[in-house]
Amino acid sequence: MTATSGVPVPVPVPVPVGAPSVRAEAGRRRPEVSPREVLSRRRIAAVAAALAALLAGPAAAAPPDPLLAPRLDARAAVRERPGMWIGASVARGERAVVVGSPRSLVAEIAALADRAGRTVTRVWGGYGGAVVLVPRTEEQAAVLAAPAKVDGLAAVATGGRVIVQPAAFARLSATGRMVVVTHELTHVATAGPPTVPMWLMEGFADYVGYLDSGLPVRTIAAELAADVAADVAADGAAGRAALNGLPGPADFAARPAQAYEEAWLACRYIAARFGERRLVALYRAALREGIGPALREVLGLTADGLTREWRSYARERLARP
Repeated sequence: MTATSGVPVPVPVPVPVGAPSVRAEAGRRRPEVSPREVLSRRRIAAVAAALAALLAGPAAAAPPDPLLAPRLDARAAVRERPGMWIGASVARGERAVVVGSPRSLVAEIAALADRAGRTVTRVWGGYGGAVVLVPRTEEQAAVLAAPAKVDGLAAVATGGRVIVQPAAFARLSATGRMVVVTHELTHVATAGPPTVPMWLMEGFADYVGYLDSGLPVRTIAAELAADVAADVAADGAAGRAALNGLPGPADFAARPAQAYEEAWLACRYIAARFGERRLVALYRAALREGIGPALREVLGLTADGLTREWRSYARERLARP
């Protein structure tokens, strides 16, 4: 059973401890408290309450807490920027701790993270859980994600945490939210040495993210399908410009929608031809030794060979009505 609960973080007004007697108090003037001091005290109280909620683990006789590492990381995140989390809520799911505002969104993301975590575990295997931070503003999201960028993204995984960009996330459909959370938790689960090319890293995260979406290929890859159709109409090159090669960092920067779609189709092709387990094995091998040796060892292909086969597969799928 999923144990997901919203825990509001109150902001109590500090109560003096050990106050002097009425007689002593009457003999001196009570100093003024500046608004800044009040805010500082409230921030300290908020952090204390948040930490108490995050540290509330199982009883001593209970089994080991699978959320221990995420709870400790969430505690660290709150301590790094206490003023950002005044009035925030905390929700604990099966494999994620979610901190942020408003309370309803925090609870929703915790439930999404439970479903997403089960999908990630089914495909990739177990992982250590995650922290999801839900700030109030895009500016706060940018601060939390730095040096990663949140521009144009609904969420980003960085340093083992998922940062939600609230405005962009709010514009997503229910299916879109599920895809995004699953995509980012896949990044958390598969994090490792920088030996995995961007097309495999992002394509695999989208492959897992879209697995249970029920969306057709041309819906998921709508921008790429439009580009392929335009190429065909222009010179009959059947997507020559759009499917020039497996996308690299420059493609993700210049034409992000198409690059993500190309990467997703590459991973979808590998899973369709070789099986999902071989796709996972390719990723794990790339983490160990880089993509060239991994392709030869797991798929018996070179990068050029994979590119030719992926291009043919993508053209065929995108040409279907």
